Amino acid sequence: MQTDAKTRNEVVLFIDQQKFTLEDREYTPRELLELAGEDPGETTLVRRHGNELIKLTDLDQKIRIENGTHFVVFHNGPTPVS
Repeated sequence: MQTDAKTRNEVVLFIDQQKFTLEDREYTPRELLELAGEDPGETTLVRRHGNELIKLTDLDQKIRIENGTHFVVFHNGPTPVS
């Protein structure tokens, strides 16, 4: 019984293929970017939903994360050319 309660209170998500296990609650894109070690001022969190990419541009809007949700990080500004 104890493990069931623990599982229910956690959610697994992926940011740029890195796995995170977090408390099951609402998070802001700002919190998730910081968790992934990204600067919210220079990056945008994007939710992958099937083949669709949804930019989360309001850094302080709380979102509910479903177990197994995948995110990618877009870097704002020009891409360096080598």
